[in-house]
Amino acid sequence: MQTQPFKPSSEMTFSTVQTDCQRLYKYCRENEEAILKIDLSKVIHCDSAGLALLIEAKRLCREKNKICKLEGMPKVIQALAEFCGVNGILAP
Repeated sequence: MQTQPFKPSSEMTFSTVQTDCQRLYKYCRENEEAILKIDLSKVIHCDSAGLALLIEAKRLCREKNKICKLEGMPKVIQALAEFCGVNGILAP
């Protein structure tokens, strides 16, 4: 049975990222699949805290020898990642 992808808040900001991070840790802990999917298709706003959450997701997966697959990344997140110089970290 395939697990549903992790879906962060539609506003990945300083005010929501702590709750999303707790949910992400739980998702990673409970998911036994080799590829963890994060569905970003419903994200409408992202600040540096949101980027930090995505970087943490990549780190968690690496730590557990899993692949973190970011799906449906909006252009606004891609642009912010490029501006902040972390687009290489978030690349597949």
